[in-house]
Amino acid sequence: MIKPINGIALALLILTAATTQAVAKDYQVELLIFSNETSDTLDDEIWPEISSVPARNARNLGYKESSPAGSYYTRLPKSAMQLSGKQASLRRSPEYRVLFHETWVQPVGTSKQGTPIRVRGGEILDNGLYELDGFISVDRGRYLHFRSDLFHSRQLTPSEYQMLIKATPAISPENTETDPAGESAPALPVTSTEESSINGNRYLTQTTVPDFLTVEMKSARRMRSKELHYLDHPLFGALVIISPVE
Repeated sequence: MIKPINGIALALLILTAATTQAVAKDYQVELLIFSNETSDTLDDEIWPEISSVPARNARNLGYKESSPAGSYYTRLPKSAMQLSGKQASLRRSPEYRVLFHETWVQPVGTSKQGTPIRVRGGEILDNGLYELDGFISVDRGRYLHFRSDLFHSRQLTPSEYQMLIKATPAISPENTETDPAGESAPALPVTSTEESSINGNRYLTQTTVPDFLTVEMKSARRMRSKELHYLDHPLFGALVIISPVE
């Protein structure tokens, strides 16, 4: 009886391994993330207050020196990158700054709960946050699915600080009230509320703004392999290309 049971167990193990191999395939993921250094859009958006990056169980990318040859989630050399030209173009422009550029190989399965990968880059600011922090994951169905939850933090310059402060409204004939005696008197300043802001910016409704601004880019993008995709945000962006590994 022992041998048949062992044979069945062995057959099940082989079947499970074959199924896993059929579901998961190896892909090379290359991710280039950069910040937009201009301030043109700072006062055009609503920036929810973010003071920290949520904690998640995620895998960190390894380094070749400390990882076995050919292992998953290990940073590959620059010679393996396809977006080196894009990175060079971004570095030549004063409007952008590269925060992260890495490529690695990982298995990609059909589960929507793909392995999350921690992405960090740039400098550590005085408030303790990285300029870039967050998570990405990749899974596949008919198409590849790239899911990201990325946070970009920046220290506001004096001009950006002033840009996000709402000026005290000027008193005009329309901004007056009439008291019971019939005399016209200046109305009280409009209460600082989000609704009173012309463009809805939360910081325009305050007399002071924080020294740091953290914004989030959360996306779920369907992709074809070997195609370059761009994830857009007013303050930062990402280029992604995912290619199958034969």
